[in-house]
Amino acid sequence: MLTYRATALALKAFSLNSATKSAYRLIGNVIGGKRRAGGVQSHYLSRADQNLAFIEQYEGIRDGMRVLELGTGWVHWEALFLRAFYEVEATVFDVWDNRQFDGFLTHVNALRAALPSLTDRGPERTAKACALLDRVAASRNFDEAYAILGFNYMLSPDGSLDAIPDGSLDLVFSSDVMEHIPHDSLPVLAASLARVVRPGGLVAQQIVPSDHLCIYAKKAHRKAYLQYSDSEWARWFENDVQYQNRWQQSDFRRLFRDAGFEILSEAIIGRADTSDLKIAKRWADYSREDLDATVTRMLVRRPA
Repeated sequence: MLTYRATALALKAFSLNSATKSAYRLIGNVIGGKRRAGGVQSHYLSRADQNLAFIEQYEGIRDGMRVLELGTGWVHWEALFLRAFYEVEATVFDVWDNRQFDGFLTHVNALRAALPSLTDRGPERTAKACALLDRVAASRNFDEAYAILGFNYMLSPDGSLDAIPDGSLDLVFSSDVMEHIPHDSLPVLAASLARVVRPGGLVAQQIVPSDHLCIYAKKAHRKAYLQYSDSEWARWFENDVQYQNRWQQSDFRRLFRDAGFEILSEAIIGRADTSDLKIAKRWADYSREDLDATVTRMLVRRPA
């Protein structure tokens, strides 16, 4: 647990003030930029393919829709994958600008190379997707790429969706984002989603409730944070630069229901056995299914 605690302290140090947070982001962008420009992480392709298939099961996506990706990140990966197969108008949303064009082009080219053997969406749709990606790969900057893709890049440092009109979206989606939104902001976000999504529209999320400190502390349990009370976590482990809210699947289910959504589908696609973990009393009312879950998907609908 030494690496686990040392990582937590380092991230807390980076969270001290605006200057240290900026330094963290600069370092992260430099290191991450080199990694992203060098190639696509192997699980990105399968993740995006499976996330889109999850939406397709409920006929939640088709040409002509207006969609929003929350937390679009460095390379707009989930939106890019979806747009390759569907002619949609997409808003790609984030709270700070960490875009990296070289990494974006690397991901475009990797997706183009993988598509013929990656999906079973039919030869005609795949050929059309490849032709689109060829055009995007020839772009010289994000503005040119956005013009080809029909993307609208939106920044909102406080995470507010106020600039989006009521009922203007058919689909909102994200991957590996919801677990990073602060506790107090989640009900506000859910209410905003209920406002901007049209009646009958969908919200699709892949959520990763595993302990993100384990990205650095490889030997730690993937749900190690379950060992700590809220006060212990806040004092020793919580940070602002890689914040994690520690919400479980049942918490997100309740969040969306309270906001007026219908739960269409849930799936736990990653698990870690917590039976031998000393779990804090704070988690006493949670099911074993909740506690073991490390990667989940949830699809909800605003009632028509």
